[in-house]
Formats: sequence, structure tokens, C-alpha cells
Amino acid sequence: MGKPFHVGYVLKRYPRLSETFIVTEMLELRRLGVTVTILAQRDAGETLVHEKTRQLDAPIYYLPRVSSQEWPFRYHKDGVSPATTLESGGANSDESSGRTMLEAALLAPLVERLGIDHLHAHFATWASEMACHVSALTGIPFSFTAHAKDIFHNDVNKQQLAWRMARAKLVITVSDFNKAYLNDLLAVSGKTGRIERLYNGIDLDLFARQARHPEPGLIVGIGRLVEKKGFDYLIDACRLLKQEGRQFRCVIAGDGEQRAALAARISEHGLDNEITLAGAMSQTEVIALLKRATVFVLPCVVGRDGNRDGLPTVLLEAMTLEVPVVSTRVTGIPEIVDHGQTGLLVEERDATGLAAALAELLQAPTLRRQLGARAREKVARQFNTAENVKQLREHFIVSSGS
Repeated sequence: MGKPFHVGYVLKRYPRLSETFIVTEMLELRRLGVTVTILAQRDAGETLVHEKTRQLDAPIYYLPRVSSQEWPFRYHKDGVSPATTLESGGANSDESSGRTMLEAALLAPLVERLGIDHLHAHFATWASEMACHVSALTGIPFSFTAHAKDIFHNDVNKQQLAWRMARAKLVITVSDFNKAYLNDLLAVSGKTGRIERLYNGIDLDLFARQARHPEPGLIVGIGRLVEKKGFDYLIDACRLLKQEGRQFRCVIAGDGEQRAALAARISEHGLDNEITLAGAMSQTEVIALLKRATVFVLPCVVGRDGNRDGLPTVLLEAMTLEVPVVSTRVTGIPEIVDHGQTGLLVEERDATGLAAALAELLQAPTLRRQLGARAREKVARQFNTAENVKQLREHFIVSSGS
């Protein structure tokens, strides 16, 4: 027998608590017999570490700190000096890209020594750029997964993104909405590339079906406290629920740059007794909280900077546990939640509509059970990690010519 197929995962920060889907993916690849090595720019520096990270037990190589001033080549508008095989993608080079090129030159010999067959990056920014440069130096094919901020944010260089998609053997993205957007971007740029939609999967064994005993009136929201999650609209919706005299409690789990602003909004609305900002949680704590929830809500919005969610994994987690969900019609979310069948959808930035949807579910136990049961069936059918990662493995092998 030949050696196992070996994939090098190129990640900017590892491990990150908010990127459990990457760890889940790597674990399933390992279960399928694929050797996985992690090539990261740096540690995320987070206090909480996902339990699955310890289970993965894959080798991790962190890049040394480098400065672009150590890079000996002069830049040109159509690439770098012919003294190197690295390419800039036709965009104006800057200090950041110069540093990435130097990091790639340092990483390439290690990748060759490790016998890696395929490079795969998560996110279409630094990680995909690094994988592209290392591929150019080594001849090892590369692919990357495009998610949300990395393709939608106003700061994204669309010319570079299109160029990188054309160079990659394969681009994976997490929703049909994203796939259409990226194909349009390629067409406008006059380039071609292979883009495949492959949904983030859920470990159905970890989120096994079990009896739920929800706490009456408990509304749960989970996610980073950033604009695109829309938690300010959840707070506004809770104010409306209180004005209507409804009995409820709301727990928002997560941390982020908006924590202070959200806490102030809670106090301004007189909701300190109703809403708790619970901070970041491990996946074990998240599962325990979801099991207690009467309703799960994720009121995503398109941020002022263009940032938005692609396909929120936490929605899938709640649905797998048969928690009735409320979310918005943003990007790929309608591909997860079929309104009135597997959850409820409202328009983004609509606190009144959000409050109405929450009120409907809080007072309708039969509807909650029906939505929850159908939601789990859909996740098991379309978002099963075991099945989706099998497809990913085949994509890698075919793209590498193995």
C-alpha cells in the first residue's frame, strides 16, 4: 500500500474557538485515513480551546515572525523580480504581501520535506495567498474554502481574489449564494475557475437526538459580538416583548468588540433582569445552553463594511438539537432555514418582525416541536459532516491527480 494522502491545512490563526467547523473537518478527514498537518501563521492566543482540538492531535507548524524588509526583491506592477517564481497576482504589492512571500519561501522547503500532497487553506485572504505562493514554489496543488468576510468585506481586493481562484485547482464555498457571487466575480474579471459548493457539516454523533427539557421562555443567541450577528436588534426585540408583557429570559453567549455597546443598550432599555451577556463558551457549554433553550435566534445583518455571515454553523447546531430557530434572509441562511418548515425567517434589521417571530414561537409548543423535528431531518440529510467530508476528500484527491 502507498502512503496515506497528506493534506497541509494553511490557517492564519490556530486554534480558534469560533472556527470549530475547521477542526471538525480535519477530524473527519483523519477518520477517513487522510494525514493532516497544520501550517499556521500564529496561535490565536485565546484562553478557551475547543475540546476537538485536543482530539485532533495533528502536528502544527507555526511560521517564524518575519519582516518585509528582509525580502530582497523589488516589486513591479505585473509581479515580482524574475529572480523568484512567486507572483503577486497583478495587484499593487505592499508590505503585507511582501511579508507573505517571504513566509512562503520559508515554508516551502518544510512542505516538501513533509511529503504533503495537497495544500488547503480556509478563508480567501492571507491563508489562500500563502497556499498559492507555496504552490508556485513547490508545484504542490492548492485549494481554499471561501466563507463570508473574506469575500464580501469592502476591503477585499476582488482582482486578487479572482486571480487566486483562477490559479487554485479548486475553490470550495459554503453556500449556493456564495458560489453564484464568486462565479460572477470570475466572469467580470475575465477568468475561469472551478468552484464547488460544499456545506459546513455537523457531527451528528456529538449532537445526538435526545429528550429536551427547555426552560420556559428562554431565548438563546450565540455568536461573536460583532455587527454582522445583529444582536442589537435582538435586544430591541426583547424590549418590545417586555412592553407586550411577555415573560422571557434571554442569554447571549459570545464575546467581541460590541460587548460594551450591547451592555449599554441592555441597560438603556431597562433589560438588565431579562438579558444576560454570558461571554465566550466552549462547545460543551454551548450544547448545554442550547438544550435549555425554548428558542434560538441569530438575527444576522449585512454590516456597513459589507461583512456578513456565510452559513452560520451555530444555526445548524441548534437545528440538530431540535431547537426552533429564528434568523434572517441574509446570504446562505435561507438555504439552511426553510421559513415555516425548519424555522422562521424575518428581514434583517427588523426588530418588530423579530419580536413577532419570537412571540409566535414562545406561545406555540406544537409549532416549536414540529419545526425542531423537521430541522434535524434537514441537517441529517444535507449537512452531515461524514458525508460532506467524503466529498471534500474526493475533491482533494482528484485535484491532486492522485
